[in-house]
Amino acid sequence: MIAKISSSNSLAATLGYNFKKVEKHEASVLLVQGLFQAENGIYSRSQVLADMLQTIPPRCHTKKAVFHCSLNPHPDEKLSDEALSQIAREYMGALGYGGQPYIVFRHNDIPREHIHIVSLRVDSEGRKIGDRFERRRSKRITDALERKYGLIPSGHSQKKKNVSAQPSAVDIDAGDIKRQVAAAVEHVLGRYAFQSVGEMNLLLARFRVTAEEVKTERKGRPFDGIVYAATDAGGHKICTPIKASEIGRQVSYAALRRHFEQSKSVVRERGGAIRRAIADVMQTSPDRVEFIDRMRERGIETVLRINTAGRLYGITFIDDANGIAVNGSRLGKGFAANVFNAYFAGEPNPFLEMSRPKEKEERAAMVDELTESPNDMPPTEIDLSLQVHGADLRELAFQRRLRNRARVRLRRKPR
Repeated sequence: MIAKISSSNSLAATLGYNFKKVEKHEASVLLVQGLFQAENGIYSRSQVLADMLQTIPPRCHTKKAVFHCSLNPHPDEKLSDEALSQIAREYMGALGYGGQPYIVFRHNDIPREHIHIVSLRVDSEGRKIGDRFERRRSKRITDALERKYGLIPSGHSQKKKNVSAQPSAVDIDAGDIKRQVAAAVEHVLGRYAFQSVGEMNLLLARFRVTAEEVKTERKGRPFDGIVYAATDAGGHKICTPIKASEIGRQVSYAALRRHFEQSKSVVRERGGAIRRAIADVMQTSPDRVEFIDRMRERGIETVLRINTAGRLYGITFIDDANGIAVNGSRLGKGFAANVFNAYFAGEPNPFLEMSRPKEKEERAAMVDELTESPNDMPPTEIDLSLQVHGADLRELAFQRRLRNRARVRLRRKPR
């Protein structure tokens, strides 16, 4: 179970966030402590706000007097309202908020059901509730609750297990589209490295989901955001776009930008396997269909983007084993879409040239070895080895050294 604690100076905004979820039937009030108890169990934002504000003394010097916490059990846990209520009570009591007014919401807006707790950081006398080493104490409390109630621990191995569980494609008839979309997006973010929305969309398409960047203005300033939507088999949107904020911060535009940046090093480390596979497959000069099939045999999916004129303008490789999706141009200029477009249009295979520099280096190294250590060989062997097809290799090596020296002189800056 993971606890995320934050502070705020706006009680109205914090309660508004949670009650907005209630209005959308994405959350429900689970528990109320130290506040007016509604007989019908129905609470409103204005009512709870007024009750909480009454407990704050007029002279309160704490700037951020609002306590907001989310408790997140493991996704595989299926806990009842009673169990979650008891966990919330014990958590707040152990953290020092047992005597404070608070309200607990159960959220079901994403696949991982969790609870949010809103309380106050000051008591009725205006004294601040102790928050020294708060996060460290919170971790000890959640660990103790996991042991007490036999909950699945929130360890690293459990997180990896959850990430690897592949969700199903979105089924609009199954309902709760937002939860299905969220599951697909979270899986892709947790499983793959990629550096653009386009690369991410190729992965999301497997689950009939798409993402779209939104550029607008907020309070007179440029604002970049992202929305998600379910699609049909042809990739056409079949639902109203869902804002990232309605799913969670983990899929926000800011989170995606961080993911893009972190993916750069991953692609650098693992992209070599794709480059080697492409170079090997291209040695046989395959046609377009053969190339895709043979790359698939090596565990790499190839996605080609072709315009109406038949020109190949984009190529992306998806390596499931290494967890990366990368455009060809990121692997190097020799792997860009225009290179493959030219080859598939009938031009010579550029990948056959890739081995030639290496062969030249090996031949040059052989000449250096022969000319640098002539005394290690009998004279007859020297004469035989250095006369190849009528050419004197010692003379060729001498000329090559002169050319190299000339290049060095040209590169030197004038004094």
